[in-house]
Amino acid sequence: MAVPEGVFATVKDRVVTVKGPRGTLVKSLRHLQLDFAVSQKMKTISAIRWFGYKADVSCLNTALAHIRNMITGVTRGFRFKLRFASAHFPINVGVEGDVIEIRNFLGEKRVRKVPIPSDLKIYRTDPTVTKDELVIEGNDLEEVSKKAAAIHNLCLVKNKDIRKFLDGIYVMTKTNVVQDE
Repeated sequence: MAVPEGVFATVKDRVVTVKGPRGTLVKSLRHLQLDFAVSQKMKTISAIRWFGYKADVSCLNTALAHIRNMITGVTRGFRFKLRFASAHFPINVGVEGDVIEIRNFLGEKRVRKVPIPSDLKIYRTDPTVTKDELVIEGNDLEEVSKKAAAIHNLCLVKNKDIRKFLDGIYVMTKTNVVQDE
């Protein structure tokens, strides 16, 4: 797999480190029995599985996909946009410090709180441009998608007809922070 200009990748003891213009990402792939080879001169990363069966060799594509996502994260970043859908009670979401507070979901008094990791940027869009939208940005695809899933799972409708009660917070778009020309 080719490494683009401005990105430096190193592998030591199956721990992959990728450095780029947006930051550094480190991922441990020690659970996979693969040999990694990094050529700084040729700007490539290769993974090898010796004497593997079909299931063993399938880990190659998974490992390379993780590294590809890391390279995309340090060059372009990831942005998830979530929308609030409410037919019965308007959902109030506030981002204060390192906590997201979700209030008035289905008219409940309970305040749902989601902690924000320091490496993610979460903010509300301007209501005059797009109403009821939350944006999550970060370099690590796993962290961004985990936080979006945690917010979505916190607002699931229980003990009601889900065909009628479509209220919740849903992932609307998945894009990159830095767009291609």
